[in-house]
Amino acid sequence: MIPSLACGGTEKVISTLINHWDGERFDILLGVNSKERPFYSITNTAVSISIFGKSRVRYTWIKLLKLIWKERPDYIFSVLDFTRLMILLKPFIPTSCKLIARESNYLFEWLNTPQKMLSQYLYSNIDLLVVQSDLMEQHIIQYLPEIAPRTLVIPNPIDTALVRKLAQMPLEYNLPNCPVFITIARLDTIKGHLRILEALTLLDFPFCYFIVGEGQEREVIEAYIKQHQLESKVVLTGELKNPFPLLKNAHVYLQGSYSEAFPNVILEALCLGITPIAFDISGGTSEIIRSGENGFLAMETNDFASSINHVLEKPFLSHKLTETIHLFDLKNVMDIYSKLL
Repeated sequence: MIPSLACGGTEKVISTLINHWDGERFDILLGVNSKERPFYSITNTAVSISIFGKSRVRYTWIKLLKLIWKERPDYIFSVLDFTRLMILLKPFIPTSCKLIARESNYLFEWLNTPQKMLSQYLYSNIDLLVVQSDLMEQHIIQYLPEIAPRTLVIPNPIDTALVRKLAQMPLEYNLPNCPVFITIARLDTIKGHLRILEALTLLDFPFCYFIVGEGQEREVIEAYIKQHQLESKVVLTGELKNPFPLLKNAHVYLQGSYSEAFPNVILEALCLGITPIAFDISGGTSEIIRSGENGFLAMETNDFASSINHVLEKPFLSHKLTETIHLFDLKNVMDIYSKLL
C-alpha cells in the first residue's frame, strides 16, 4: 500500500522492489491512492494494481477494508501514510493477515509528547517493522523497546546495472569547464538546499551547481539564488526522469538534508564513482558515507565548503567509492525480502 508513485525516495524503492518481485512465487496486488500519472512505472506483469482515488489516504479506509476482506492477503506491506492507517485498521482485518510496515522517517523525532504516546500504543500492533538503517532501528527501539524482536533492518536497494546503463544515455546539458556539483532531491525545507547554497557562496572559484527536483520551496530557493547573485552558477532543472547522465558527469554530489532515513541517491552517486558530501545528520547517511574514506560528513556550512575544496584538490580513488555498493545491491536486498515471506 502506497499513497502514490510520484517522484520520491520511498516511491522509487517500492517500485523497484515490486518490479523485481517473483510473480511465480507470489500473487502481488499493489494498492495506490493517487490517480495521477505515476513518475515510476510498474513493469512487472504479475502485479495487479488497485487505485483508490481519494483526496487523502485516510479517506480510503472503507475501500481498503473491502479490498482486504475480498483478497484476504497473507501479508500487507504498507508505507508512508498507509502505515498509520493500517495500524488503526489492524483490529478490523482478518487475523491471518500479517501487517509489515516500512518506516521511512525518524518517527519520534518530530512528534510532541501526546503524539509519541499514541504512536507507542499503535505501533505495538505491527507484526513486523522494516527500517532502513541500524541508527533508525536504535531510534525506534529507544521509544518502543517491546517492538525490538519485531524490527528488521533492510537497506534500500540499488539496481547498479540499471543506474550505470542509464548513466550512458546522452547528456541533455552543456557543461562548463569548471567543477560541477549536483543535488537530486525534492525542493523541500528538510532537504536543506539553502544551506548548500550558503556553503557555495564561500567558494572562491567558478562552479556550476545543478539542483534536480521540484517542490514547494522553489520560489524560496530562486529568491536566495537571486539575492546572492548565483544565477550564472545555479541551474534548477525540475524533475528529470533520468538524472544519471548529469550525475555521472558531476565532480561532487551535495546533500543538504536535515534528516534522511537512507538516502538512495548517495548510493547512486557512489555507484557512478561520484564523491558525496553531506551534513552529519540523524539517519542512514553515516552508514553509507565513511567520512574521509568515500566522502565527507560536515558539521556546518564552513566545514561543508572546506570538504568541497578538499575533494577537488585530492579526489578519492574510484575503487574506494564503489567498494561497499555490493552490500546494497538489488539482488541481495530482494533475497532478504523473499526469505522474510
